Amino acid sequence: MANLEDIIQQIPEVANNLKLTIDNSSQIRRQISKIDSLQDKLIEVDMVLEEAINSERFNKGVLGAIPFVGTIASFFIPGGFLVDALVGFGSGILAEKLGDPDKETTLIDIMETVEVLVEWGNTLKDLGEQILSDSEVLRELEQGRKSLGLAKQVKQVDETLKIHLEFTDYQELKQQNQQIKSAQESLKKLQPKLDQVFQNFQEDVEIMERIKAYIRYFGKSIFVIEWIDDELGLILSCNNQTKSHQEIGYECESLTNQVDKLVTKANTLRGQAEQAIKQLEIEHHRQQEQQKAHLQRRIKEEQERKSQKQLEKSAQISSNQKQIGINWIPIFSILTIGCLGFLGWKIGFKLPQVQQASEMPNSSVAVTSSKIISEQQTSALAPNKAESKTNTEQQHIIDFETAQKLAMEAAVLVQNPPHPIEVWEQATAKWQESVKLLESIPESSPIFSQAQAKLSSYQTNYTALKNRLTQEKKAVINLENAKKLAWEAAVIVQNPPHPIETWQKAESKLKQAISLLELIPKGTSVEAKAQEKLGAYQTNLSAITNQIQSR
Repeated sequence: MANLEDIIQQIPEVANNLKLTIDNSSQIRRQISKIDSLQDKLIEVDMVLEEAINSERFNKGVLGAIPFVGTIASFFIPGGFLVDALVGFGSGILAEKLGDPDKETTLIDIMETVEVLVEWGNTLKDLGEQILSDSEVLRELEQGRKSLGLAKQVKQVDETLKIHLEFTDYQELKQQNQQIKSAQESLKKLQPKLDQVFQNFQEDVEIMERIKAYIRYFGKSIFVIEWIDDELGLILSCNNQTKSHQEIGYECESLTNQVDKLVTKANTLRGQAEQAIKQLEIEHHRQQEQQKAHLQRRIKEEQERKSQKQLEKSAQISSNQKQIGINWIPIFSILTIGCLGFLGWKIGFKLPQVQQASEMPNSSVAVTSSKIISEQQTSALAPNKAESKTNTEQQHIIDFETAQKLAMEAAVLVQNPPHPIEVWEQATAKWQESVKLLESIPESSPIFSQAQAKLSSYQTNYTALKNRLTQEKKAVINLENAKKLAWEAAVIVQNPPHPIETWQKAESKLKQAISLLELIPKGTSVEAKAQEKLGAYQTNLSAITNQIQSR
């Protein structure tokens, strides 16, 4: 009995290692050899179990609850709750006991499980041999090892496009525009790959085509085929995360939606950047013309100043020449001084009075100057109310100019719609801030009337953009919900035939999806995608309706 228990306890370890790693051809060959060895162990266990069942000691075919020590692969019980737990927790290998410890387990049950595992080993070996013999799959493996997985590529582009455009910095704006162009090139290559993989996951294709789709999806990240479940499909693990085929399909659809949004975002950002660059170039050219005109005026003024100075110099020379002729007069006057000298004593007594009269104006100027200085000192001590008022008015002007700048940026943002939600949110926020700035300017401000004139139109634009943003958000939600319903309908009807109730359930989901798409208005960023999906969903609905009517 002890020997039998030891042999049975090998099953979890063997089951845990019974998987196929999709790597290079050498690794796959080693995996096939390893699976052979594991199968040999399972066959040995199967023979022991068969012998025990046939033994008289176990003729009742019942074995008491045997504790299984160690880990057991989640795929050990096909289609059971352990598979669900594996997918839910994403642990790759789930440590569990085989069965309920309080419930008896028959050797026949254990033997059947061993036989299922042996068959699973055969499936994995066949799959490995098909990969090794398929040149297209091997080429896909070689190319896949050179690139990131689709999810990581989308994440890289998303990080690249997290840009806040510098509308006033020409050089920075040009660099940002180049960054956007690079992201667009990446999206141009990524989008068809993602669409191809997503389409593969939606259709019932050959296993090798499915393997190629997985290679494109995971890229250079090595993935492992762990198990296959009737409802969930293949169970894969990669980077310590375990996912079902169904989950990977959901993720692929989500990535497709994200890429569509990134394409729209990149186009919008590039349009805004190039428009802003063009405006900055126009403004730069205008400033250059102004500087050129200013320089020409300065040159002309300098020439006029030099000419005027030259004229003044010439006039001064002429005046000096005339003065030389006048200076001969004193020589002749000296001759008469002697004759008139005797008269000096007669008017001498009047000189003091003349001197006093000439000093009086100087005294008046001194008094006036003192008075002015005193008044200036008194004025300097008083509070400068005028300066404070000027500062307040200057702040109002700054607020007004800032509001106009924000309004211009908002208008540039929403040029050439449609735009994604993020663009409408940015523009709405700018209009809101500009309205607040204009509302803060009081009636006492000299620019109050100008602010009020702008405020009315700004409030109208702000309200209009808020409504547009709400419409865009609702359209995106409707599209996402419609695609989710359509995907659920597609999963339901996989692997027919199905009872009529299954077809009716899928029909109901598709009708709901179509109704949501029809609610999406024109002019939104998802309108084109909604119309594309609408046609496909209506075709699928017709096919499902035919299935129901034919029963």
